[in-house]
Amino acid sequence: MELLITTLPQLEQLLSHLLDKQLLAFEQLLRTSSRATPAFPIVEAEYLSTTQALEFLHLSKPTLNKLRRQGLVHSYAASNKRVLYARQELVQYLQSRAR
Repeated sequence: MELLITTLPQLEQLLSHLLDKQLLAFEQLLRTSSRATPAFPIVEAEYLSTTQALEFLHLSKPTLNKLRRQGLVHSYAASNKRVLYARQELVQYLQSRAR
């Protein structure tokens, strides 16, 4: 039996990462499941995690943080460590950059 020693912030980060990974896998399973037809349509999430926002915008984390500090991208604090982004606001940001 091995003993693992970790700090509370490290444990929170690990649990957050694992939860994000499991939720993404579950979402993909729901989208690709052909065995059952859902009673309601699966709609894209209204809010995105930081990882999802990075993939959506095709940006690095430092760049996204810079955009947040500059007020170009708005974020919502879901907890002490978790930040969410409104999908529609990210779309608006991309559209404003395309002009």
